[in-house]
Amino acid sequence: MKILFINKYDTTGGAAIIATRLQKALQKQFQAECEAIVAVKNSGEKNVFCSRHNSFEIFIERGLNYFLNRIGIQYCWLPISTPEIRKRAHEFNPDIISLHNIHGGYFDTSLLIELSRIAPIVWTLHDMWAFTGNAAHTFGDTSWKEMNAGPGERRQFPQIGLPTGSWLLKRKKVIYRNSNLTIVTPSEWLYHLASSSPVFTTKRIVHIPNGLDLSLFRPTKEASRAKLNIPADAKVLMFTAEKLAGNDYKGGEDLIEILRQINNRSTKTIHLLIVGKGNLRQLNELQNFDIHALGYVNDEHRMTQLFSASDLFIYPTKADTLPNALIESIACGTPAVTYDIGGCGEIIKNGQNGYVVPPFDTRLFAERIIYLLQDAECQHRLSIQARTFAEERFSIESMSDAYYSLFKELV
Repeated sequence: MKILFINKYDTTGGAAIIATRLQKALQKQFQAECEAIVAVKNSGEKNVFCSRHNSFEIFIERGLNYFLNRIGIQYCWLPISTPEIRKRAHEFNPDIISLHNIHGGYFDTSLLIELSRIAPIVWTLHDMWAFTGNAAHTFGDTSWKEMNAGPGERRQFPQIGLPTGSWLLKRKKVIYRNSNLTIVTPSEWLYHLASSSPVFTTKRIVHIPNGLDLSLFRPTKEASRAKLNIPADAKVLMFTAEKLAGNDYKGGEDLIEILRQINNRSTKTIHLLIVGKGNLRQLNELQNFDIHALGYVNDEHRMTQLFSASDLFIYPTKADTLPNALIESIACGTPAVTYDIGGCGEIIKNGQNGYVVPPFDTRLFAERIIYLLQDAECQHRLSIQARTFAEERFSIESMSDAYYSLFKELV
């Protein structure tokens, strides 16, 4: 089977990680022939092609995308990437197109119609953008159910200037109606939202959880701490996000407030492994923390080591679908504390492999962390149950089996 993957990035971000894992699993398990088209290529993979050929094309298309977003014409005309994607799709002539994030200024939404004439499209949603006016997340606003953009939605990522969200949503509905689309959602939370959307009235929606290589992501606590020069008896927390500064989605002020509360109540030094681009200067205020600022980590072996070395993974996210970081954490036997946001509660089961806290309750979030750091027996029990749950629900084999069965059925 020939499968064409399309995503904005090939290595950066959750959608890219899932698309790459799925591609490699399909090649390994089913000998599928795969190619990928991305707007931004960072890897040296020979079967990954870029929709832009040089820095000049990148500059032109980014500038055009910025201008069109400002006037509210989001992803309606992208003259460099669109014809290149069309050209590569015709040349490869796939049996299935595995579509992932198409928002990001490289994919004209109307291209879906033409691509679906080449092959059936299976579109994996990694956020809400496909059925909102312009926003990847609407934070509880459900105006999209009435085919309207919510108040202030245009200011949410990816932002638009003029308030054209309702028109953009109607445009999506027309495009989808004329396209051969099957929708996949990684979380049950997103499945229920997508099923309620008028733009998908005629479309099949399937729930397939994300998976990962459990032989790679596995508990190695003692060895990992030794490699990182962290004492075996240390208390260790971990947080990760692609960007640290200015990223209010994945922690922001809530993360700092939670750490401040722990810092004020701690009598011993706590190690904090913090992964991501940039830095959080507020961390320097935390006198009872030993901060390990590790930068952005793109190596899965390194991430396995960091998760395994930690006692707890903390994840006060404000918007998420089925975060890879939580799945990676429990696969490494590391319990997590997170908000009851999106699909987080489908990964972390309260009191079984961590704790799920009501959104934005930083006091209870900090208390859960302190309790687990002080109760080694409970922490050990949650660790064992975390790994067991990962094995039951989130293997890469289960994910690729489900996708391949769907692909075969559509072909």
